[in-house]
Amino acid sequence: MPASDTVLLLVSTAIVSAVAVRVVRSIALRRALLDVPNARSSHKTPVPRLGGAAYIPIVLLASLFGSAGSTIPQLVQVAFFAGAFLLFGVSLLDDFRPLPTTIRFAVQFSAAFGILAALAVLDSSSPGWSVASRASSASSLSDFAWFLGPFVLWSVCALWIVGLLNIYNFMDGIDGIAGVQAVVAGAAWWWLGTLAGAPWAALLGACSAAGALGFLTLNWPPAKIFMGDAGSTVLGYILAVLPLLVVVEVGGSAPIERFLVAAVLVVWPFLADGTFTILRRLRKRENIFKAHRSHLYQRLVIAGESHRRVTCVYGVLAVIGAVLAWRVASAAPHAIVTSAAVVVLAFLGLWGWTLRVENRALHVAMG
Repeated sequence: MPASDTVLLLVSTAIVSAVAVRVVRSIALRRALLDVPNARSSHKTPVPRLGGAAYIPIVLLASLFGSAGSTIPQLVQVAFFAGAFLLFGVSLLDDFRPLPTTIRFAVQFSAAFGILAALAVLDSSSPGWSVASRASSASSLSDFAWFLGPFVLWSVCALWIVGLLNIYNFMDGIDGIAGVQAVVAGAAWWWLGTLAGAPWAALLGACSAAGALGFLTLNWPPAKIFMGDAGSTVLGYILAVLPLLVVVEVGGSAPIERFLVAAVLVVWPFLADGTFTILRRLRKRENIFKAHRSHLYQRLVIAGESHRRVTCVYGVLAVIGAVLAWRVASAAPHAIVTSAAVVVLAFLGLWGWTLRVENRALHVAMG
C-alpha cells in the first residue's frame, strides 16, 4: 500500500473511531448502559461502557482493508480475523451479562489455538514460507519445537495469548490507561514491523494505535466512556499475536525470539503489574478471577493519586518499553540483558512509589 494511502487509512481510522465512540456513548446514555460504581470500582459516578464495541470493529476492518496485496498467507489472515471477531462477540456479550469463566476461557483458547493451528499447518505443508525455512537457526519455530516438543511449544504460545488478553482486561481499570498503552504498543509495532519488513503487521499495529487514539478523545481522564471487555480482550489478542505475524510475513527471516521479547517489552507495565498482583493474590489464596482493586495502578488511585497522573506514568513506562523493544529487535549489543535490568529497576520504582503514596495516605488518615 502506498504511503499516502496508509496515512489516509490511519487518519480515517482515528476519526471514524472518535465519531463511533460518541455515537455509542449517546446510545448507552439513552438506554442506561452504564458502568455503575461498586466497592471494587475506581470511579465514583456511572459512566457509559462499550467504547471498545464502537472502535474495535473499525480497527479490524481497516486492517482487513489494508491486507489486500500483502504477502502474509491467507490462512493466517483468516485465522487471525476469525479469532479477533470471535473474542469480540463473546466479550461484547460479557459486557451486557457476565458469562461463566469456563465459557470465556473456552473461546479465548479457541482463538489462540486457531491462529496457532494455521501456523502449524503452514509450517508442515509449506516449509519454504516460514520460520521453519531457517533450519540453521535456533530462531525458528521448528527449532523451538525440536527443543521443547510441539505440544509444549504450542501450549506455551496459547498461554501467552490467553494470558496477555486477560491481563490487558484486568489492567483496564482507570481512565485512559488501556487506551494509552494501546497507542504506545500499536505505534511500537508499526515501527518494529517496518524494521522487520512486515508491512501488514506494521499496519495492524498502526491501526490499533489510531483507533485507540480516537477512543481516547472520550476516555482521557475524566473518562466519558469506558472500553469494556470487547475492547480490552481484542487488544490483548492483537498485541499477543503480532510477533508471530511479523515472523510469518517475512517468511522466517526475522528472529522470533527477539520479537517475542519485544512483544513483552511493549506491554511490560501491564504484564509486570498484572503478574505481580496475580502472584500476590495467589499467595493470599484469593480467587484471581474475582474483581478486586489490588493492582498497583488501582492502589495508587485509592491512595489519592489522580487517574491522569497514574495513566501518564504508565504511558511513560510503556514508551521506555517500546524503546527497549526497538533495541532488542535491532539486535543491539546486550539489548536483552540491558532491557531486563531497566524493566526490573523501573518496576521497583513503581512499587516503591505505590508504597510511599499509601504510607502518605495512611499518615494523613491518622492525623
